[in-house]
Amino acid sequence: MLKRVTSLLIGKDIDRSSGVTAGEDVVGFADGANALADGEIVVLDKNMKVLAAGATIADSDVIYIAQGTGTTFDVGSLSGVREVIVSDPIEGSKVKEYSGISYSAKSEQTSSLTLTGMTPVVGTEYIVRIIYKDINEHPGQFTHTYRHVAESATLDTFGAAIEAKINAHSGRRVTATYTTGTDVLLLTAREISECTSSLDNIDPFTMVEFDVFFNYVDSDGNWQVWPSTSTTVTTSAADTGSGEWEELRDLEKSLLSNRGVTNTISFPVIKPDYRTVKDATYDLIVIEHDKSYLSPDNAYTKDARLATVVAIPVPSSGTQTVSVLAQLNPWMASLPGAFENVSV
Repeated sequence: MLKRVTSLLIGKDIDRSSGVTAGEDVVGFADGANALADGEIVVLDKNMKVLAAGATIADSDVIYIAQGTGTTFDVGSLSGVREVIVSDPIEGSKVKEYSGISYSAKSEQTSSLTLTGMTPVVGTEYIVRIIYKDINEHPGQFTHTYRHVAESATLDTFGAAIEAKINAHSGRRVTATYTTGTDVLLLTAREISECTSSLDNIDPFTMVEFDVFFNYVDSDGNWQVWPSTSTTVTTSAADTGSGEWEELRDLEKSLLSNRGVTNTISFPVIKPDYRTVKDATYDLIVIEHDKSYLSPDNAYTKDARLATVVAIPVPSSGTQTVSVLAQLNPWMASLPGAFENVSV
């Protein structure tokens, strides 16, 4: 039985090569002149030839999406023939969904404490306790607690002291900002360097998520909640965005086994270079489709779910996106699903 797999094509911000024209056999490279550039994406027909812009299902009931890589080799008398990654076949009658996802930036969680109406009591110990919710490996609550004994009844002085206390912690997972005159202490989650610093990060991309509690110690030594009548907390949740390089890297890494790389933990890991570019941002074109195959158990046709994802860098100065959509949109519109044109 076929398992659900995803084909991932990652392009570069380039123009369509002059040698890549309708009907050209880019896989065989009949001209042997590197017709397909490194990072160039092109739609192929059922015969593995370049699909003409405006072609429909009547011209080819099956398409493939191909991407040129940076690897070249010699074949017979041809030199510099480029290695090409080709998607699973996309059968027109089996396409379930066709969509475009424009890049949107990620944003870290923020929690702001408005202190308007509060008067700090000199000598009273105040506590900021942060409980982190994104560390699934921790058996209990992972927390950081910051304590400050008020030395002034002036709110701006108090707020600046809390800010300094939090930011002095080298292992903090948030950054504190107190703005004088606004009575607002803002806590902003920090990036997790273990998953956002390199293509070779072992940890998958995650973002800091937390709850924050503000307390003070009363005369009996007990923790009490800061009065809600004088303080309010407003939180904006973390947003992973769409098309960030960390997410694309994780998807590419998860699909390495489809390219024969099954060892990812015993070093050194022998694998192809990542096609994802660190710090790049991407628009995505996603095709959900089925693949029909003849079942060996009872000899009738079954379907397996597949997905094909095309990632193209943004902002773009090249014609890559326009060229790919000029091939895909008319073909998708001609399918039984009559899919609307995609724009990213």
